[in-house]
Amino acid sequence: MDYTWSQQIAGRRAVYDPDAVALAADPEDLTYLRKQVWRWMAGFCQNVRLHLGGLLRHKPLLALWVLLALFEILTAPLWWATPSVIAAITDQPPALAFAWWVGAELLLTTPPLIYAARRRKLPLAGVLLNIPCVHATKAVNLVYAWKALIVELLLVPLRLTQGLTVYEKGRADTPAARTALAGAG
Repeated sequence: MDYTWSQQIAGRRAVYDPDAVALAADPEDLTYLRKQVWRWMAGFCQNVRLHLGGLLRHKPLLALWVLLALFEILTAPLWWATPSVIAAITDQPPALAFAWWVGAELLLTTPPLIYAARRRKLPLAGVLLNIPCVHATKAVNLVYAWKALIVELLLVPLRLTQGLTVYEKGRADTPAARTALAGAG
């Protein structure tokens, strides 16, 4: 992200390669998941802090997408609190307010999942059965996104912390990785 945004600000173009493959390592445990999500969220916010001015001047459409992502992070807690707010300010029972919210959430979440499943030729039923996992992932991402906003966009400019300085992958912390590293040495 840092390199791509820097190059785009400098006048170079980013191109999309539909045949590119990025191999990813799924988190083996909660420690790795925590490190991975923190690295992603803090890295994004750090790049916003470093490059947003240049993006606004040289790549306004990209800057708009970045600002929309920040807006989504900032407003997500309001969306998640919607059932409680509706129940508190109307005469609807909490269960009905929650049901309306779940329906709206499914309308927003399901179409992209169906599209992705078809595009990647994945079994649609398996993808749709994992919708509860999407919400768990959203909750974890939201916690770390807010932490990253506070650290990278508030505390770092105030010189109260350094922010993200080490892109820790987390694999060396797992017993299997330690064993593999010991055997390789």
